Amino acid sequence: MDLKKITLLLIVSFIASFFMRTIGTLFPIIFQNVYGVKVAIVVNTFFIVVQFLFYVYFLREYAAKRQQTLITGSVLAIIGSFLVAFIYIKHFCIVFEVDIIPLSLMNHYFDAILLLASSVLYVLFFGMFKKVKAHDEYRMLDRPLSSAIIGVAIFSVLHLIVLINFLKFHTFTWLNHMSRTIAVGTLPLIIFAALCILYFYITFYKFLCLYGNKP
Repeated sequence: MDLKKITLLLIVSFIASFFMRTIGTLFPIIFQNVYGVKVAIVVNTFFIVVQFLFYVYFLREYAAKRQQTLITGSVLAIIGSFLVAFIYIKHFCIVFEVDIIPLSLMNHYFDAILLLASSVLYVLFFGMFKKVKAHDEYRMLDRPLSSAIIGVAIFSVLHLIVLINFLKFHTFTWLNHMSRTIAVGTLPLIIFAALCILYFYITFYKFLCLYGNKP
């Protein structure tokens, strides 16, 4: 496995995960079935773990050959992806009744905080990446990086809404689990943000096919 292959796997898992989330928002009855919930958890957890591996490979094979700023940004992205991975692994353990997570970490307050923190770390990563692009990367990655910044910034705002909702009502609820109006009303914004991020991943994969990991 190398960065190019893990990027392709990330693209495929990203699409699969987001498709499942979208279907679940439009047709929530699907997840009233325990098997539907388990399939969704497996797909989403797989995507999050692949995303974590992507940033690890990015640091090792790509950022390490460039400026310290990008290395720092990559470390922040790894931390952010680990935080999200922890949340999904925790949900995986709950659904499949695997008792390995301490009860003290089952508090949904941590979920709300970690989601927002991870989004902010992603914004910092993409901002640092945009700042230190090499000459060959500029034309191909400049617009996709701007797109990714917009996408993760939107998710940051949405995660902030989830946190505020938790602090106000003391109930942790994903946007797609809120009222039908909110779930469907925010879906176009979520789709737009996801497409912005996916645009970067696809373009970065094409860039790797053309230039490899050369500094």
